[in-house]
Amino acid sequence: MQPEQGQGAGRPDGQAAGQRAGQAVASSPPAEQAVPQPAEQSAPQPAGPGTPQPAGPRAQQPGGKTAQQPAEQKMFRLPGAVVAWWAWVIFAVGCLVDIAFTGRNHTAAEIAVTVVFITGLIYACALRPRVVTDADAITVQNPLRDHRIPWGSVTAVDLRESVQVHCAKQPGAKRGKVIHSWALYAHRRQRLRQELLSHGNDRRRLPRSALTSYGQPSETEKKKPSAAQLMASQLDEMAKQARERGAAAGPCLVTWPWPPAVAIAAPAIALVLVITVFH
Repeated sequence: MQPEQGQGAGRPDGQAAGQRAGQAVASSPPAEQAVPQPAEQSAPQPAGPGTPQPAGPRAQQPGGKTAQQPAEQKMFRLPGAVVAWWAWVIFAVGCLVDIAFTGRNHTAAEIAVTVVFITGLIYACALRPRVVTDADAITVQNPLRDHRIPWGSVTAVDLRESVQVHCAKQPGAKRGKVIHSWALYAHRRQRLRQELLSHGNDRRRLPRSALTSYGQPSETEKKKPSAAQLMASQLDEMAKQARERGAAAGPCLVTWPWPPAVAIAAPAIALVLVITVFH
């Protein structure tokens, strides 16, 4: 029968097609599942001159405080004291040279030792006094004593007869200490004039004149402060800024430096010996 042969003949073809389809399905790889991969960490690259860097935390000191570069020291003193010192040094050297070549008696020895003694006094009273400031404190150097006051304990700096550093009251004290500076001072006449000008009494005690401008200070004289007043204002502003930054407070440290003591004591002892013993 023809139809039966057709069916029989088509079976092998159908089975072969089915086998080929099964092989194709079996041979095809299963669908890959997306596996999350860790993000690649790139190695840190060296920063070039134009490479922007992320802002990192500031270097901190032990205790959590931000490390800051200490401010440079500043020195305050009037130039007149330095001029007086060098003028005396020139005079003293001339005297000693003259005594060395011409003096051969006891009187010349007394004069030489006296000159050296006066030189020590001028060094201690004129050259050495100064006010030094740094990041932590203000130091008032007087002839024989130094006062170091932390910025947090400085309540004000003003000018009277001399520059005054007002210290905060310490535990157990009745009032705060006031440190006077030998280096920064105001002449009495100039100080009185500034006080009169500040109170509006700007007329000098001079005979009246038909010219209304005669006998009155100019605007430049009214507005021009003295060198000591400028330094006092600058020191007061520095103390105010330090308190705003939260500067630490502490007691006033007083020390007795040895150089000025030796500069005065040694010639004084030599002078006493020359006058009394080696006469």
